[in-house]
Amino acid sequence: MLIDIVSLLILMPVTFILNTIAHELGHAVAGRLVGLTIHEILIATDVRKGQVKPRFTVAGTEFYLAPNSLLSSVTTSGVAFSQHPIKQIIFSLAGPLSGALVATVFAYFSVGLTGTAAVNVIALSISIFYIIMDLANLEPQYQAYNIPSDGMKIRNAWRQLRARE
Repeated sequence: MLIDIVSLLILMPVTFILNTIAHELGHAVAGRLVGLTIHEILIATDVRKGQVKPRFTVAGTEFYLAPNSLLSSVTTSGVAFSQHPIKQIIFSLAGPLSGALVATVFAYFSVGLTGTAAVNVIALSISIFYIIMDLANLEPQYQAYNIPSDGMKIRNAWRQLRARE
């Protein structure tokens, strides 16, 4: 029982970080597919408090990671989304769907994760929470620091696409 609880306490922050990384990597992969250059993937606390140093670089993309992440983004260049709203929609949808997919995998494997039913229920609940949080990002709203959610970007791109018709 104690090992199960310790495992759960380790699993919670690890799944949070993996879910956030999956979300941002979803944006990055979709961005590359629609012709963007990915400069950095930021998963950090608050960049206004000081410079965040890159942890590592892969294929020219700098990764900024902090374990207590409250802010995440992908910095890109190369495609004017104002002229390509379909590409904006693909880019914006990829993050929440990737995160929800990873959370669904966590949910699947959390059932029977340990021999303790209560710990399994908690692990499953955490996974379902991440699925809801990823899909909630599709709600059109402004988030912290007045940053538009992925849903807001999708809505704006959709409106722009409809205006062209």
